[in-house]
Amino acid sequence: MPAPFFDEYYPFDPGMGAGTANAARWRKMANLWAPDGVVSNYPYGNTPATSQLYATAITGGATTIQQGAVFIHGYYAEIQTPQPINVGAAGTIVAHCDFNTEKVSLLFTTATDYGSGGFEQDLNIWEIPLWGVSGSTLTDLRNLINPTTGIRWFASSPGVVPVGTGAVSQNSFGLARIPYAAQGFLHGTLLVQFNDISQAQNATCQLTYQWNQSDQQVSPIITPAAAGGVSGQTISVPVALMGVVPVSQGRKTFGWRVTAGPGPGISISQMTLSLWATGIAPVGT
Repeated sequence: MPAPFFDEYYPFDPGMGAGTANAARWRKMANLWAPDGVVSNYPYGNTPATSQLYATAITGGATTIQQGAVFIHGYYAEIQTPQPINVGAAGTIVAHCDFNTEKVSLLFTTATDYGSGGFEQDLNIWEIPLWGVSGSTLTDLRNLINPTTGIRWFASSPGVVPVGTGAVSQNSFGLARIPYAAQGFLHGTLLVQFNDISQAQNATCQLTYQWNQSDQQVSPIITPAAAGGVSGQTISVPVALMGVVPVSQGRKTFGWRVTAGPGPGISISQMTLSLWATGIAPVGT
């Protein structure tokens, strides 16, 4: 008995690949490559405000979608020249893929979410949200995807660093050699110890990128605190924080910045850092 074949196999040149590797079969295969979303850091090297299908402020009932690309249900589409689009009072700007006409377009719809009565996703049409619209307010609904897992750098500082009352401790011990401009994701953990909780106190913690340089970026802050208690008693609070920053090519530093609040001094320890640069290098590099 001969070995049985699979029912479908393509896009080989003979058999099913010879004239029958059509759009529907392509979609079935390409859906395995990446989830729906906007291609992160594209066009490569542009700032976030001029790439990734960024939408400008609404003026006169219209906005302009900047350059960028989407991967939508197995298909690729990109905007090379910024495109204006009229919007209503409330709804969503979507990427709209028509399987029958085999075209991808920008569309404003009154739908605001997935599911019944929401974005159309069926055998004929597939829509993914880009920007929510409410009056003159835009809400970023882009799901940024990456063609690769990106590049990561890690660093740690196991020592204990004392921080006096009201003092600032900048710890830029992370170092990366970034090969191309990209979107960066910072992550860090540390332990804050309040050395004497005889009175209420706090500390302000923040991740930094290129601190005190021309391309400096910072994350949101987090403020661990301790209520007043017994004199001489200590308490330790673990801290974890994330931030999104644009990164550029070259030698770059990243770190933790901790400011002690009022009350007795604090100490920080067990600091860790990671930086993830997404996307791929521009074509030709």
